[in-house]
Amino acid sequence: MTEITLRDEIAAEPAPPAAAEPVHLLPGELRPHPSPLQYVLIAVVLCAITAAEVSLYYLKGDLPEAAIIAMLLVFAALKFGIVASWYMHLRTDRPIFTRFFVLGIFAAIILYMIVLTSLQIWS
Repeated sequence: MTEITLRDEIAAEPAPPAAAEPVHLLPGELRPHPSPLQYVLIAVVLCAITAAEVSLYYLKGDLPEAAIIAMLLVFAALKFGIVASWYMHLRTDRPIFTRFFVLGIFAAIILYMIVLTSLQIWS
């Protein structure tokens, strides 16, 4: 005897995966631009870093001046990197532009250190 099975429902064919929207990149871009939500999240991160910078002012008597200056330099470099990569779209452009900006921040820090040393701020 042959066994016959009856199906109550006909199995539907799985739908083909939805085609992703085509990404339109301008000449020289490597990635698509961030979404508005990502811009808002980056703004929140920048606000938190700024709040940390302002809070360093209240630690003026508790921490040495050199430590505060070093932390402020780190915060400034971090904020510079975030703003340049996200809001100035260095993430999406060619790497040569990122190298120019990194060279610029290092040159600015070196110049700042030279000025602070000449003003004898470290002693």
